Amino acid sequence: MRYQVHVGAGLASANDRPGAPVTVVDLSTDGCGIEVGGHCEVGSRVWLKLPGLESWPSRIVWAEGERAGLRFDRPLHQAVVERYA
Repeated sequence: MRYQVHVGAGLASANDRPGAPVTVVDLSTDGCGIEVGGHCEVGSRVWLKLPGLESWPSRIVWAEGERAGLRFDRPLHQAVVERYA
C-alpha cells in the first residue's frame, strides 16, 4: 500500500554526502515518490535518509520535472512506513 506523506528527507549519491534536501510525497515498503530541487538521473544509485532512520539504498526508477520515483534495494518494514503515514 502506498501512503501519501509530506516528509523532509535527504538524498545522496555515492559522491554527494550528506546529500540534498528532498520531500517524500508518497511512501510504500518498496519505494517512494520525491520532490527534488534539481535533476535526477534515472538508473542512478542513491541513498534516502528519512528522519530517524539509517540511509536507505535505492535506485531512481523514473524522473519527470521536479519529481522522481525511488525503488528501495530492500523493503522497508510496514511498521516503519505506517510511522510516517
